[in-house]
Amino acid sequence: MKSTQSACCRSAFCGMCTWQVKNALGQWVDAPPLPGTFVCNIGDMFQVLTNGQYKPTLHRVLNTDPSKSRVSVPFFYEPCYEAIVQPIPQFCRSAPAKYPAVRYGTHLESKVLTNFEM
Repeated sequence: MKSTQSACCRSAFCGMCTWQVKNALGQWVDAPPLPGTFVCNIGDMFQVLTNGQYKPTLHRVLNTDPSKSRVSVPFFYEPCYEAIVQPIPQFCRSAPAKYPAVRYGTHLESKVLTNFEM
């Protein structure tokens, strides 16, 4: 492994994990790392900001070696809780806004309450 690779790359793709994405057919497919690339997962708010031009990808990481534990420490860069998020006008030139303005905190509360089992 090259010393220039980051710790997260080493831990995520060291042979004990498989990163998968859900394709348009609803199937989970492996997404192996590509040399020289950097992956940045975008979220729902980026989809709203770009009026649907960029969509978040449903993804997961599978631990393929049950004899080893895996710890995930994601980092989320989020808008202010009170921020109003709406399509940026430049993305609405060829089509009207597809998404209404939304208060980020309201969106986050809805996502937390519907994405996780309690």
